[in-house]
Amino acid sequence: MINDMKEESMEHDQEVVPSSSISRTVTHDFASSHQIDDPHKFSDGWNTRSMLVLFGSFLGMIGSLGFVNSGGVLQTYLLQNTLQNSSSSTVGWIFSVYNFFAFGMTLISGPIFDKIGCKIPIAFGIIVMMVGLVLTSFCKQVYQFILSYGIVTGLGAAFTFGPFISCLSHYFLEKRALAIGASYTGGGIGGVVLPLIFRSLFEKVGFGWTIRIGALICFFFLTVGWILVHDRHEEFKEHSEESIFKQIVGSVDFKILLHHGLFSVIVFGLLFNGLAFLITLVVISSYSTSRGFTDSESYLLVVVFNCFSIPGRIIPSYLADNHLGRFNTFCIINTVSIIAFTVIWLPFGHHLTALFVFAACFGFSSGSVLSLSASLVASIIPTKEIGKGLGTAFFILSIGDLFAIPIAGAITNAGTRKSYDNLVIFLTCCAGVGLLVSLLARYLYGGLNLKRV
Repeated sequence: MINDMKEESMEHDQEVVPSSSISRTVTHDFASSHQIDDPHKFSDGWNTRSMLVLFGSFLGMIGSLGFVNSGGVLQTYLLQNTLQNSSSSTVGWIFSVYNFFAFGMTLISGPIFDKIGCKIPIAFGIIVMMVGLVLTSFCKQVYQFILSYGIVTGLGAAFTFGPFISCLSHYFLEKRALAIGASYTGGGIGGVVLPLIFRSLFEKVGFGWTIRIGALICFFFLTVGWILVHDRHEEFKEHSEESIFKQIVGSVDFKILLHHGLFSVIVFGLLFNGLAFLITLVVISSYSTSRGFTDSESYLLVVVFNCFSIPGRIIPSYLADNHLGRFNTFCIINTVSIIAFTVIWLPFGHHLTALFVFAACFGFSSGSVLSLSASLVASIIPTKEIGKGLGTAFFILSIGDLFAIPIAGAITNAGTRKSYDNLVIFLTCCAGVGLLVSLLARYLYGGLNLKRV
């Protein structure tokens, strides 16, 4: 009788997250990961190897995302110099294609990571990325930039970015959000350092050598990161007699979007948050020049944006793991984003001080949104399928990235202040959708009760 009462009580204390093959029960906390994976397999960073993997992932992200977070500076330079006869919407396709491949091709690199680990994919990505950047340094036409930077460099970035993040899930469970956030700070640091270097080198050595020097810097961080990171795919992967190619093809599957409601909601929110993040990062520089501010001030806006994204990846991730829960923190950070648009940029964007305040606020929140999205996916996906889960999520994100900058270019093609104001309204709507979706995800995961989830 007592045992029956205990079992009944336990049933009331649990909620069920809808899904298909990876449906699991979750408790009041964000401990769904404990239901999906055996917690005894994870040290959560309290040993030398785990910390070396985290440090290697951090260094790798400097090289992998450094150019991604410098997109605004590169686009502004190309519009004013090499491609000055091309429209902003046309030039925008270069960076849209790059982001599509950098994030979208994790759909391929993710399953490969699940099957063979991180070493081979990252090595392949480093080589391809360096070839693409060297080719980019010689480009003169838009189509050349799209082929060399957009496709080749973007493909290489996908095979570095995905495995550097996914390998952390082999070592961290309860501190997974903090680990992923710490790794993402590398991308923020790259986005601070590279624009400052580019700003100095463009005038001294020209575009070609600036890109080559940037490639050399990225190569150093990527290589050191590759040496340090390790994975445990042999412990987590499902053993099969099929060839690796067939296993990879079979694991690229969108059925999870149809059958796993919570995963689909998180990915939908990531799509709109990604639109707001990418367009803002790329356009804020040209927006400031349209308001009459100097090129130096526009460069500094990008630097401030990326500077504040660094604590934005660490502080909320720490709160998510230790105090508030990942879904609660995700909702709070999305609220900060919508406040930054509606209270600061939309009404006061014509003031330089307000732009710097906005860059700081949204840099902080957007950096956290992207890293927390990855940790949310990792919370509801088994570790053995983490590459596939993150790959699918970032592929959906990349679809938005493919059209994001051309859409922004079409809205601002007139180059007037009114057109840029319309773009800010569009970005505010994207951030608003991101907030609503984050609240829905929190409801699906934890219900209406005020608790740590």
